[in-house]
Amino acid sequence: MDKSPFPITLDRDSPIPIYKQLSTAIIQAIHDGRLSPNQRLPSENEFARQYGIVPMTVRQAMNELVRAGFVYRIQGRGTFVAPRFLEHGLERMLSFSEDMRARNLVPGSRILSFERLCPPSRIAALLNVTDRDLVIHVKRLRLANDQPVGVHDAWIARAFFEREELEQSGSLYHLLARKEVYLSDGDDLIESVEADEELSRLLGVRIGAALLRVTRLARDHAGRPIEYVEASYRADLYRYSVHLHR
Repeated sequence: MDKSPFPITLDRDSPIPIYKQLSTAIIQAIHDGRLSPNQRLPSENEFARQYGIVPMTVRQAMNELVRAGFVYRIQGRGTFVAPRFLEHGLERMLSFSEDMRARNLVPGSRILSFERLCPPSRIAALLNVTDRDLVIHVKRLRLANDQPVGVHDAWIARAFFEREELEQSGSLYHLLARKEVYLSDGDDLIESVEADEELSRLLGVRIGAALLRVTRLARDHAGRPIEYVEASYRADLYRYSVHLHR
């Protein structure tokens, strides 16, 4: 790449380190729209040649930007501008599809596994069923504008449907409503976890990268547990917010 997608002036006489000047310039370009979400950045060597600096300095700047969530890396493909955070409020219980559409993003999913089986005793206790009752276990990769942002590992009781129905619907909550199973309330537990090998591969992050794990138990109007899901989201793309008052 002969030219940078945006002009950068590096002042070698400044007390501010060169890597810091570079990362600050990239952040400014992101804020003012000169760099677009998911746009590929020049490689470390391309930056180094363009501005007459060593690749190690560029790497230091990029590492800082990755830690701050401004860019992300895909192994073998390069470094890209991170989309704006997908900020999820805690005031309402929304499905992933409803949440994405509210942001004018296109929700998507890829079913990784789908089975009807008797649940393990821990899941049976959470869903208030016996370990002889059949439930649905479905794992999906969740997408926003075709970009992987999360993995949902869900167990559903008291509702039965086929894999093809879920693929056509896209939204589990909408499909449940079509089956006359209406969710009323739920409890979310949010914690930080590290990406294992499978989540690293599916979400395009390094092994050990920080993820947000949201565990939800959703109930119907009668108070019966319907869905237990463990959702793992990319922490560099997804965050939760809550409005407080006193």
